[in-house]
Amino acid sequence: MSRYDRQMKCGAFGTRGQSALSQAVIMITGLGALGSAAAEQLARAGAGHLVLCDMDIVECSNLHRQSCYDEHDASSGALKAEALKHHLLRINSEITVTAVAEEITSLNIERLISMYHPVMMIDGTDQFSTRFLINQACHRHHIPWIYGACLGTKGTVVGIDFTGPCLSCLLSTIPETGEDCSIAGILPPVAHMTAAMQCAEVMNYMAEGRFSNQLLTFNTAVMKFQQTNAAAFADADCPICVHHQYGALAAPPAAVTKLCGGKFLVRVPVELFTDSGLSFQRTSPFFKYYQDDDYQLSLFHDGRVILTGADNTSSAETTVRQLLYR
Repeated sequence: MSRYDRQMKCGAFGTRGQSALSQAVIMITGLGALGSAAAEQLARAGAGHLVLCDMDIVECSNLHRQSCYDEHDASSGALKAEALKHHLLRINSEITVTAVAEEITSLNIERLISMYHPVMMIDGTDQFSTRFLINQACHRHHIPWIYGACLGTKGTVVGIDFTGPCLSCLLSTIPETGEDCSIAGILPPVAHMTAAMQCAEVMNYMAEGRFSNQLLTFNTAVMKFQQTNAAAFADADCPICVHHQYGALAAPPAAVTKLCGGKFLVRVPVELFTDSGLSFQRTSPFFKYYQDDDYQLSLFHDGRVILTGADNTSSAETTVRQLLYR
């Protein structure tokens, strides 16, 4: 425990918090700017077991804000889950790190919960549909989780306990703003500050058994921070935390999904990973990559396709079929 001496001397955390953290299984969904930064902080702090969930590969455009990855990861098209596991174990070989190179959907989230028994989940995703899925799964299985979002110069964090207001209380419907980091951009400090606040809530919970119960928002452009008592958002008629309606957990994943960064996820039969007639420029056991003047396409071994260059979900699905079914 000597490597954690300085944080254990912090009265707000102490030996009780360290003991709880060292035994905790924490699942992180999404390993981009938020998830990777949170994972690094928790690895350094001595979290017992980190379960890292992400479907994506490392790209050069990630590196300005996703500090655990490097140019070798990007040039080799490394899976984020595997690359992050490698880097974290070089930071702290005393912890357990499990890489789950899967997309989090209604088809696997409860299976993963049953398999790893996380005591907490951290949201590092960039899709509200996935966050609503996490919200329902965590409420059903009594798992506290921490919502985090950042864009441009702004960040938001709130710890959500299954005994209090949930994400559906804060947001009754999935926002359809159409804005993401490829449009509005994102500054590295904003992502790291958001992840730091998420980890602070983890440590609050480990030491005290509860979150701060504050919805925190900040804007680094004006250095303004604002907090609101999360209890103020409680919805007496909430379908999730009041009526226990978990419809998202029973719904199949969408065939086509718009992702952050102008990308689209299209689901195809897994057989196409070996049977497609497309001439890929780069291949590995996990993915195959194709690029022409109009499109970039990554085909994963589980039947996921990430396409860049399409205008909308309809054209993304049509383009993928035209390319892969040659």
